Amino acid sequence: MHLFVYGTLKKDCESHHLMASATFVCKAYTSLKYALIDLGLFPGVVQDAQISLIAGEIYNVDVELLSRLDDYEGEWYFRSEVEMDNGMTAQMYFLKKIPSSMKDKSSVIPSGKWEDKMGENTIEAKENILHAKKELLQEHKDTLAYEVHNNLYLNITNRCSARCTFCIRDVADGVFGYDLWLSREPTLEEMISHLSELDLKNYKEIVFTGFGEPTTRLSILLKITEWLHGQGIKVRLDTNGHATLINHGTDVVKELKKAGMDAVSISLNAQTEELYDKLCRPIFAGSYQAMLTFARQCIAAGISTRLTVVKVPEVDIEACEKIAKDMGASFFAR
Repeated sequence: MHLFVYGTLKKDCESHHLMASATFVCKAYTSLKYALIDLGLFPGVVQDAQISLIAGEIYNVDVELLSRLDDYEGEWYFRSEVEMDNGMTAQMYFLKKIPSSMKDKSSVIPSGKWEDKMGENTIEAKENILHAKKELLQEHKDTLAYEVHNNLYLNITNRCSARCTFCIRDVADGVFGYDLWLSREPTLEEMISHLSELDLKNYKEIVFTGFGEPTTRLSILLKITEWLHGQGIKVRLDTNGHATLINHGTDVVKELKKAGMDAVSISLNAQTEELYDKLCRPIFAGSYQAMLTFARQCIAAGISTRLTVVKVPEVDIEACEKIAKDMGASFFAR
C-alpha cells in the first residue's frame, strides 16, 4: 500500500524513525491543491481549502505499520486516498479541523512544503499577503481604537487574506489622521483595558475594522464582542467575508451570533468572481463564493448584513446592488 507523507514523517524529519519498516518509492506532489497548515511542531493538511499542491514522499507500507501510524496521528487526523501528480494514488492524512487550542498560532504555508515553514519563501508570503508588516519608527504609538462619525473603530490586526488593488494601505498609513500600522497585535487584556477607560455609551457602534481583516483574530474578536454585548453596546464587524476560510472548521457565524454581534458589513467589491479575484487578489481559492455564503449565513442568523463596494471603474455598481438586494442585504457604495 502506498502512503504519502508531507510533514514530520519525511526523511530527515523528527518522526521519520517511525517509517523504519517502510520502503521509499519517490518524491511527489498531490495532483489537487489543499492547504498546508503550520501547527507549530508539526503540520496538517486541510482537504477542502485550495491553496497549493502539497509536496511530500511516497512510501510502501504494510497494514501493521499503517495501523501504528493511525494511532500516532491520533484523533485530529483522518486518512483518505488521493491522486498524485505522477499518476499514482496513495493514502494521506488530513486534518479533521484545526484544534481550537492552536487556531491563534496556526498559519498557512503557501508553498505547500513543510520544509519551507521557516524558509524565506514562507516568511515573505506571510509578510506580503497575511501580515503586511511595515517598518515603524521607534517612537511609534499603536492606535488600538479611533473615533469617526460617532463610532469607535477597533484596530486589532494588520493581517489580511487579500491584497486589494485599491487598498488604502498602499497609499496611506491610516485614515482620518490616525496611523493604523501596529508594531504588534494587541492582547485581549490590552484591548479591554483600553476600552474600559472610555465612555462607550457615547458611540453609536463599536466597529471591528482597522488596517487588517479582524477575523484573522477570531478568538479575541469574539471575546471583545461578548464583553461589549454584556454592557448593551451595539457591535459591528467590517470584514472581507473570508472568515470561514481563515478559520477552517469553525462555524464562524454561529460564534458571532452567540457572542452578540449585531451587524456585519461585508466587502463584495465585484459583480463576478473573475473580477473579484483580479481586484482583491485573495490568498484563498474560492474566496468570492465563500464571501457570498458568509453573507447569506449572517442574514439567516439574524445578523444585520450590508454588502459594500469600492467605486472603481471596473465595478458595476447596479449589478452589485442587485446581488445584495436579492439575498436580503442592504448595500453601500463607498
